[in-house]
Order: sequence, then C-alpha cells, then structure tokens
Amino acid sequence: MTIITSRVRKATRADEPELMQLCRDLHAENAMFSMDEGKVAGMLERAFKNQGAVIGVLGSTGVIEGAIFMLISSFWYSNDFCLEELFSYVKPEFRRSTNAKELVNFGKRCSDELGIPLVIGVVSNIRTEAKVGLYKRQLADPVGAYFAYNMPKKEQANSHPDHH
Repeated sequence: MTIITSRVRKATRADEPELMQLCRDLHAENAMFSMDEGKVAGMLERAFKNQGAVIGVLGSTGVIEGAIFMLISSFWYSNDFCLEELFSYVKPEFRRSTNAKELVNFGKRCSDELGIPLVIGVVSNIRTEAKVGLYKRQLADPVGAYFAYNMPKKEQANSHPDHH
C-alpha cells in the first residue's frame, strides 16, 4: 500500500463559520436544489462530533482554501460500508493549485485507513468534462454516469475543474 501524504487537516469546530460560508458559496455556484442551512449545519455537526463523518480542509482556521466532506455510508441494497463524498470544493481564488488533488488524496487516505471504498463523483453542469478528467487522473475510470432530468442548467464564467 502506498502512503499518501497531504496538507489537508481534519476540520474542527473553530472552522464551522467558514465552512458554512464555503457551503453557501458551493451552493450558489453549483447546486441543483435549494439550501436548508439548518440541514447543512446538522451535517457539519456530524463531522465535529465524529458521528460517521469527516471534513478535510486545506488552510488554517480563518483562511480555508477548500474542503472535502465524506460520510461513512452504505448503498441501499447492502450493509457493506463505503466512504461517500458529499462535496469537494476549492474556493475560486485558490483553484490554480494542486488543492483539488490534495482533497482527493485526503479522501483516498481516509478510505485506506478505514479499509472501505471511496465513492466520489461529479454532479455539475459547469465544466463537467474537465472535472471528470481530474478525477480519472486521480482515481480511475468512472464506474457509471449520473443523470438528472428536468433540472435547470447554470452557466457560469471562470469555472475551474477543482470543485464539483
């Protein structure tokens, strides 16, 4: 097994205000549905309380460059666990970097340490091909595709493949 090192650290409660803002920014840029801030705060709380969730962040408290949020979960048809990525996001001003790769590497390290598969993907209408290419280079060929019917398409300039 290859040891994967990373600048990504585990988020702490001190990061909560900045992570909430990061979630708002991610939502404004890329979401398909409305945002319930209480629900988002509750999900962040699971990570802070070590309740089957972890958030990896790049940067120090007050200067977070990006984050990845993962849950220990299972598919609907199985009791086998996996590490389910909910989001991976790099703030626009930090996208010309290796940050997205480092967040993926953190996910891979968590997967290795837990001994369960990492399930990670791209759900976006913005620069989707570039984002998929980034993940293919960091992980492997995709194991499927994701489709959404009757969803509004968002157009945005200056998007970069370091988020989804």
